Amino acid sequence: MRYSFIIFLFCATLQCEAQKFVLLDEAIYRPAVYTNHLIEMEKYKKFFPVEVKDIPQFLKVLEEIENRLSESKDKRPVKNYKVGCSEFVGRVFPLASGERIDYIITSTCEGIKIKMHLCDAKIGNADNLYFIKTWIKYIQSNRKQKIRK
Repeated sequence: MRYSFIIFLFCATLQCEAQKFVLLDEAIYRPAVYTNHLIEMEKYKKFFPVEVKDIPQFLKVLEEIENRLSESKDKRPVKNYKVGCSEFVGRVFPLASGERIDYIITSTCEGIKIKMHLCDAKIGNADNLYFIKTWIKYIQSNRKQKIRK
């Protein structure tokens, strides 16, 4: 009897799925949420979905954007990125005092399309840089903390 219970527990754990998505709060106010399925309400709750398996690559892209923002007099065009179901689209706006960078992230996971303004050209690159650094720390500190079915 005891062995059959242990075998049952072992089989049950093999069938459990790991969470497929992490929902990141756009305002960095609430903790990240891990889930298997997305619903349309995530858009209105201001959660941005990223596939869990793509988090390391997502962080690398954010770090590249952070480096680009910290380079003050760089005249190269910005790069666009595709990470899993997330797409980063960037633009450069030349100004007399320098340039401003604008990035919009679009996530199209499970048929749900959510957009987030990552860098806004209306504000300075220093403020955008501060937000991206803070968002990277937020993502790193919220790895696998809260699980929702």
